[in-house]
Amino acid sequence: MLDVLHVKAENHYSLGYHHGKLLGTNVLASLEDVLAGAEKLIPRQAQSILTKRGKRNVVNAILDKAWAQMKYSAPNEDLDEMRGLADGLKAAGVKGADLAAIHRVHAIPDLGETSCSALVACGSATRDGHVYQMRILDYGTEFNLYKRPLITVCHPTRKGENTYINIGWVGFVGLISGMNEKGVAISEMGYGSPPGETLEGIPMPFLLKQVLRYANTTEEAAAIIQSVRRNNSYAYWLGDPDGHAIGMLTSAADCTMFRINEQTLVEHGKYKIPQYKDIIYAGHYNEKQGKVVERMQGSLDVASIQQMAKEIAMKSNLHTVICDLTTRDMYVANRHGTNRAADCVYVPFPHTAWKQSNTAIERAASGR
Repeated sequence: MLDVLHVKAENHYSLGYHHGKLLGTNVLASLEDVLAGAEKLIPRQAQSILTKRGKRNVVNAILDKAWAQMKYSAPNEDLDEMRGLADGLKAAGVKGADLAAIHRVHAIPDLGETSCSALVACGSATRDGHVYQMRILDYGTEFNLYKRPLITVCHPTRKGENTYINIGWVGFVGLISGMNEKGVAISEMGYGSPPGETLEGIPMPFLLKQVLRYANTTEEAAAIIQSVRRNNSYAYWLGDPDGHAIGMLTSAADCTMFRINEQTLVEHGKYKIPQYKDIIYAGHYNEKQGKVVERMQGSLDVASIQQMAKEIAMKSNLHTVICDLTTRDMYVANRHGTNRAADCVYVPFPHTAWKQSNTAIERAASGR
């Protein structure tokens, strides 16, 4: 089972406020788990001489410094939502977490980018002609995020915004995986450490939100990513129902794009990744994934992509999301303890479930 949170309000502050007030104690637990997980990343020798409070002070100091560099590029919508989340916790009577703690948690993804895997397939590559997108998130199991997964349906606050689905966790208002009502989806992975990386750019989880909030096509999504002040090095895969898939290799200074069926080999730096008709892909295990993609060409669908995920996901696989961009249906697998997400049951989240609910919190049932 996965909790589903519908949020709708006249402003972004209120989206965060409702999240905090409704899920207060769970938000607090998530924030605490993430910060405790960050303490485990302190070098072992330093851990041996630090008190419990000392460890937390070290983590807070590092994350506060990181956020100080990020905050000026963070969108106002997301600054407001985090402020609302903090005030919602206060309204729920929850003590022990403030706005500073929320900022710290949202600074972590850009401090520790990790390798993941992605795929967009359409046309002749799929069994039924649908457009499918896979997003494998392999990331920090020490943060215990898998304990409180959350599907958030974010309804528009104003004209020009899309309804979008945020596949994430309680207390985290950034976006790592998702799709919007126009069928635009995005997959992401860390991509090396080139010279010039900086934290003085829009935090990646808020950039992804901007894409789903405002983009109606992959071309519009790519334009948003191109136009912002970027920070670290990331690779993105963008998909839409028309099969206009785009891959992007980005850093603070560089933004290279390649489109589906545009080339048979993607070369960038030390990477050489063969591409196949009606498919773009890449991941942590490029060579292994390439062989699986070649084998499954023409038969890709939800079931075969689930099998692909089993074959290529890392041990740290936190969640795996498969989107049918044609129908807007989603399939979400969440990690359970030491079991990779790809080895766990997928929960279907059909397009019909996107509609505004009469209740704020629902449950998505287990499925295929």
